[in-house]
Amino acid sequence: MMIKPGITELSKCADSRYTLATMAAKRARMIGEKTEEINGKFKAVKPVSIAADEIARGKIGYVRSDDVHAAQEYEEEKEAAIISYSESAMEANAEFDAQLEAADADTEE
Repeated sequence: MMIKPGITELSKCADSRYTLATMAAKRARMIGEKTEEINGKFKAVKPVSIAADEIARGKIGYVRSDDVHAAQEYEEEKEAAIISYSESAMEANAEFDAQLEAADADTEE
């Protein structure tokens, strides 16, 4: 029995067949658990067929763990830069306020 969509169409959705197989297996497992909970029996359409169709339609994707780690590092660096900028801005404002107070004190005398 052939699964539609075929491997040619599905291979466009992932960088390798191994990634494709992993995506399909994980999604089919999710679908299978959901259908068991609903009615205790599998429907006529198998979970792998549903998963393959969802992958072909672009509903299912993947992200490499390296990309996730890189994004997390970027967010941490961005947060540190924002904190550093905020602290330096607060220091600059404090210095400016001190200069204004000193100028006001000079004009009052």
